[in-house]
Amino acid sequence: MEKFVPRFQRAPWPDGAAVLHVYAVPDQHTGTGLARLVRECRAAMLPSPITPMGPDTLHCTVEMIADTTSDRITAGERATLAEALREHLATTGPIEVEARSPHTNRAGAALDLDPEQPLVDLRERVRDAVRATRGPGALLHDGGRPHISLGYAWAEASPDALRTALGRISPDHAPFRFSAVQLLDVRFRQHPRPGGATGWELTWEPVATIPLGRP
Repeated sequence: MEKFVPRFQRAPWPDGAAVLHVYAVPDQHTGTGLARLVRECRAAMLPSPITPMGPDTLHCTVEMIADTTSDRITAGERATLAEALREHLATTGPIEVEARSPHTNRAGAALDLDPEQPLVDLRERVRDAVRATRGPGALLHDGGRPHISLGYAWAEASPDALRTALGRISPDHAPFRFSAVQLLDVRFRQHPRPGGATGWELTWEPVATIPLGRP
């Protein structure tokens, strides 16, 4: 496991910079099982050099608005993007998924989401909205398989012990729902860690909430 370094425009993230993202955030009222699973994963991660995601920052990344940092995107441009997202997602209903199989990855730990196809379809609709408002140059990152990050490593470490601890969690799955996506101003900053190390932490400011489907 290597130290996590966020990336923007295919380069290391400028410390403290903020960038607009579209995230799918789990519904709180459907998250009892998810909350239990995440608590057990956090306990398993305690001996590892990993900064866990807080319960209020769990999310599935749908897309990054990567043409420029958020300080260069005006209020009017944000409103235009939010309205485009509403239009492109108006016929997309809430998405029922299951978080499962907690596992280590290259720079931390994550939960797989199944089925993934509804989230892949959601991503394509979001990308259509971004292309329509900001052009194809705003889409520079491959989203990969839909997942929820559990935490980011702040130092190199063997993943073996963590992999074993996560594999002991039972049940290792939890159903929940996404019924909206969030347009967010996401910031990464480095913070001190033991032994003089630093680790990246994520915070966000809400810009707009876009329900999946309209009444």
